[in-house]
Amino acid sequence: MTQKQLIETVKQHHPDLQDAQIRIFLNKALDEFCRKTRILKTLYTFSTTIDKRYYRLADNILEVTRVDYDNYRIPRLVGQPEKIDTDI
Repeated sequence: MTQKQLIETVKQHHPDLQDAQIRIFLNKALDEFCRKTRILKTLYTFSTTIDKRYYRLADNILEVTRVDYDNYRIPRLVGQPEKIDTDI
């Protein structure tokens, strides 16, 4: 369905809404759909520090699915770490 068709469908039920307002609502619904389905993936990079295990992530990062360092995948930690360094 095109955006024009979606706007026409919404206008059938809400004829007083302007096209711009409908587009805002449609974009919010699209963002919510993408967040719930985890359909969009994004790559984030940042600098690391020697002997530091934990890092504060940006607020918009919802889930970490994979970590690479120098083109090598870092395996997930299973169990508890031997050393805790939570001074983030």
